Amino acid sequence: MSTLPYLVFFTGRDDPRDCMIIGEDQKYVFFEFETTDMCTTVFSDRQPAVALHWASGHPGLGTARFLTHENAREIPIERLIMPGSSPLDRRFVSATDDRVYEWRRSYEDPTSYELWAGPNAQIAIFHKFQHSTPVGMSHATLQYCFTDALLLLEALVTLNLNRWLDLNMSG
Repeated sequence: MSTLPYLVFFTGRDDPRDCMIIGEDQKYVFFEFETTDMCTTVFSDRQPAVALHWASGHPGLGTARFLTHENAREIPIERLIMPGSSPLDRRFVSATDDRVYEWRRSYEDPTSYELWAGPNAQIAIFHKFQHSTPVGMSHATLQYCFTDALLLLEALVTLNLNRWLDLNMSG
């Protein structure tokens, strides 16, 4: 496994659709996930960055609207959680570089996930555990080794989609 020098903490509610993520890589990192009615809005540094509009009574999960001007796009949510290389894995294609990335759920710890940028390139790992941090209580961490802001946003959105689906599909 490669070195994962950057770390963010998941704070606030222990809910993939309503939480805060705070930390630092080459700059300060702050994200908020807020869900009301049929929309989850992801804020980056208190500015809306992504809106997940959940479908009601329609096929599919809904649409994801990335709101940043340089990367504005709207895609079906299903494109952020495409089937991966095994039944526990889900892929997405990044707008950063058109590469396929894959979240792999840990067999040993089904609350942990690893992000892969190819078969041998692990670039992030998510661990769920309660602990005290300099920013208060945290219920999870994400360690990663990249500094692209859009890839981090996509990684966090797809991670929390995976977590939410896995929590709600496991019964």
